[in-house]
Amino acid sequence: MQDNTDGIFRARPIQKVAALVIPCLASLPIMVMPFIFGAVIDQVQVDSSNATYATSAEISMIALASLLVSIALKVLPPRLTALIGLSLAAIGHFLSIGSTSLEPMIIARAIAGFGEGLCMGMGFATLAQIIGGTRLLAYSSGIVAAASLISFITVPALQSHLGSSSIFWFMLVVTLICFPLFIWMPIAKLKQLPNAAGGVYALFNIKSFSLFLVAFLASSGSNTLWLYFEQVGHSVGMDLAAIGKLGSFSSIPTLLVPFVANFIFARNKTVVPIAVACLLSGIASYFYGAPPSVIAFCSVVVIMSFLYVFLIAYIRMFSAHLDSSGRTTAAVGGADSLGMVVGPLVAAFTLNLTTGFSSLSSFGLALQSLCVIPCLGFLFYKASRHTRSVGNA
Repeated sequence: MQDNTDGIFRARPIQKVAALVIPCLASLPIMVMPFIFGAVIDQVQVDSSNATYATSAEISMIALASLLVSIALKVLPPRLTALIGLSLAAIGHFLSIGSTSLEPMIIARAIAGFGEGLCMGMGFATLAQIIGGTRLLAYSSGIVAAASLISFITVPALQSHLGSSSIFWFMLVVTLICFPLFIWMPIAKLKQLPNAAGGVYALFNIKSFSLFLVAFLASSGSNTLWLYFEQVGHSVGMDLAAIGKLGSFSSIPTLLVPFVANFIFARNKTVVPIAVACLLSGIASYFYGAPPSVIAFCSVVVIMSFLYVFLIAYIRMFSAHLDSSGRTTAAVGGADSLGMVVGPLVAAFTLNLTTGFSSLSSFGLALQSLCVIPCLGFLFYKASRHTRSVGNA
């Protein structure tokens, strides 16, 4: 696998916009999943445990579609794949609006999730192949954060007019706005792939698998803690309004992530910043479940939010730097989504949170600490290859 910071083909500005905006807005449902979760409960009249089936179906399909793109990238036309993804997402959101029972809602969210996963996988893979696309991958996190902030403001305002289905109407409109952009997705991009191992075999090497594993573990730890954000907030004396304001405020510093990530990446194209961000996230996780005060909890939430967005952005950039085919970048997106399903599921079966959230902190700390292992494996592999190359010289 080549280290390539320049990409494979030169794209027009409108192509860069399409490849950047489509996957970013397709990622939006992940960020507004609390709204979707609440809408499922209100609209189909089920409890939270049953509503989880619908949200898990969506996230699972996002992960599956992203991984399929990374495996079958060589045979997928970007423009057609984006069109199919946007169409499925729109159909899924439209069906969700009219769903009145759990089974149709699960199917609708699964359809939307698969479409979103196709857009995310193909869009980020395209950015990895575009010359200069590595820098654009950092800006993807800022766009998602800005879109999330708009969502947190807009969706509650729409609820008085559209009811519990307002989030599905909002996502449908966002998807339709993105539709014209598929026209500018490249057609012949995959013809310019370098000669390298294709399909699933391209992902089973130390570098790609290490980044996949880090994204999966970091996502599992961070998103499991975020799942209990409201409950932990209540435990320190915050009401629902204050918790909502904190959630909105925590997304504001993440708007700086593109600039921070590009600044660090320009000076340190290694796995070290990833390991440092994981360790800092682990420390923040330790104080998340049992904060000594409201101020401490708010500080930890803001820090965790920033570190998570930075970590995923930097892993995407670094994966594009290592693998300009885009396969690893698409797989990282799948790993991120997969962690959102597996982490909370493991926590639900293993943790006892009836008496407090200290075990939740330990869970997050453990997963973030485990991220260091693939990072060390990556560094060891790189050092051993350098030693062999020097010995053969």
